[in-house]
Amino acid sequence: MNDWLRNIASQHQKKNLSRTYVAIRREAPDQVIGYYALAAFLIETEGMPGKRLPDRVSAVLLARLAIDNGRQGRGLGAHLLMHALDTALTTSEAVGVQCVVADAIDERAAGFYRKYGFQPFTQTPRRLFLPIETIRQA
Repeated sequence: MNDWLRNIASQHQKKNLSRTYVAIRREAPDQVIGYYALAAFLIETEGMPGKRLPDRVSAVLLARLAIDNGRQGRGLGAHLLMHALDTALTTSEAVGVQCVVADAIDERAAGFYRKYGFQPFTQTPRRLFLPIETIRQA
């Protein structure tokens, strides 16, 4: 969590590759307790179940979602995910976006995303997506 945030997030921000959002505690504003990063993404639809789509569609990539080890299991991940999905939905109103894509680091993370409606690609089960239309209806 810390290495990516310290070494890559600001470079990506400056190069306009992604945007990183951080969660802090009010009583310790210099301590990051969680974060997520979003980036524009073009995804191939092969293996994506559901309606017929072009070969590639625009998406929002949930490039990172990380919670401090001492804060896991308290709802912060869900809160950050909801904020990320709301940001993606707002983006979709200005720019055509089909879905949000997340690459789960392990099966536990994949289960977390599935709990919120993400579906796996048929050929890559830890690459998951959530249609913008599903977010809009929630």
